[in-house]
Amino acid sequence: MKRVVLSLWLGGLLLVCSTLQAQEVSFPVRHSCLLRLLRHRTGELIFGETGIKYRTKAKGDARTWKYEDIQQLGLLSSKELTIITYEDSKWKLGKDLFYRFKITNGEITPALWSQLQAKLKRPVVSALIPPDIVPKFAIPVKHLRGFSGTQGMLAIGDEYIIYKTAVPKDSRIWRYKDISSVGTTGPYQMRLTSMDRAENESGGERNFVFSLKERLAPEAYDFIWWKINGPQISSFTRK
Repeated sequence: MKRVVLSLWLGGLLLVCSTLQAQEVSFPVRHSCLLRLLRHRTGELIFGETGIKYRTKAKGDARTWKYEDIQQLGLLSSKELTIITYEDSKWKLGKDLFYRFKITNGEITPALWSQLQAKLKRPVVSALIPPDIVPKFAIPVKHLRGFSGTQGMLAIGDEYIIYKTAVPKDSRIWRYKDISSVGTTGPYQMRLTSMDRAENESGGERNFVFSLKERLAPEAYDFIWWKINGPQISSFTRK
């Protein structure tokens, strides 16, 4: 009898979970439209099972993107995001079409961030940092950005590398599989290369160079290097 009750309970739980996963998550948004003299359009952004929709009353502005047709999703904050598609912009000499949305009520949660990571075919560029990640190593750093930079903490965990700073849009979280390479010119400098076009720059990858305020422990660098390169090496040796 207990087994029957347990089976029914587990079956009900799985049904609830699948129902929740199939539900759409929507937010009222403001869409910045540079081609219309910086006017803003309002509408609704809907995250569904197979893609993202932008629903609006503005004629000709509504859009639907399948997840595989999104080149990059940038979560710049819990209330601001960008979408880069594979479509060409005729006004920008073939540059990829780029959309920016501001959420006017509600916010993107870590749970939605995690779901989007799983659904999208390409990495999510995220300045949202889930609060429950415990790092193995942490070091104070400066992120070098041309003639200026931001300061914060670089946290190295089992699944992610995190750069957290008081300048929200410059924070980042990377899965190791989304980092193409890591390098260093010494114990006080480190470079990470990943896909990052949240601000619609040209090119497919971006270097993040950090000036370290403390000497980088050799075991920390070795840990990062193996997390990035180990799976490829292990796959090669098994052949």
